[in-house]
Amino acid sequence: MTGGRGSRSVAGMLSDPRRFSRLVAVFALFAAPLLVLAGMAATPWEDEFTTASYHDALAAHPEQAQIAAVLLHFGFLLLLPASLGLMHLARGAAPKLAHVGGLLAIFGLATLPGLLVTDFYDLALAEALPREQSVPISDAALDGWAPMLISLTGTIPVFVGMIVLAFAVWRARVAPIWAAILLTLGWIVPFASSGGLVLGVLGAALMTAGLGWIGLIVARMDDQGWAERSFVREPVYA
Repeated sequence: MTGGRGSRSVAGMLSDPRRFSRLVAVFALFAAPLLVLAGMAATPWEDEFTTASYHDALAAHPEQAQIAAVLLHFGFLLLLPASLGLMHLARGAAPKLAHVGGLLAIFGLATLPGLLVTDFYDLALAEALPREQSVPISDAALDGWAPMLISLTGTIPVFVGMIVLAFAVWRARVAPIWAAILLTLGWIVPFASSGGLVLGVLGAALMTAGLGWIGLIVARMDDQGWAERSFVREPVYA
């Protein structure tokens, strides 16, 4: 009986677009930043910002590097439904900000998770070749306009889009200003500092706090209230 009720409950959720989209948004808003935080913490960071140091760190901790890449891949992947959720929340009251931020974030997040595959490429080079061979090969793979274009279109739109979405949900009065500031700092801190363990983890922690608070707000909504956010201008957070 319990299994039958559970199956009917899942089937009911899948057939109800309001409940399904709300629960997906809640899951993504919580899970995405937590996976990114775990990935940042697991990353074997290099001592210097050079390809040789990066390869040394990968070769010294191969399993850790693979775990970190997988965590970051799925964290960035789940940021896509999270960004769709933010756009949905804000588009009724702040449509311009919501649509611009959502378009940029989605455009970048369609590419960003796939960039993590280069970690496995560099790991193979780092383990198989001495640095005088692995470094030139790795650098050559990223040389030229094409890889630079793919890299930039996978990072810059996400950076700008998620910050715009953060302030869109604030302008729509869905979340408090401090949640938008935390989410913004969560992206600015790692970018401005060029990475590193402490600032990478700090940025992900700030993002987790900002998105997690918004996820809690969505979790407390009913399905109808969630569905109506695309059309109404009434504040959720006074």
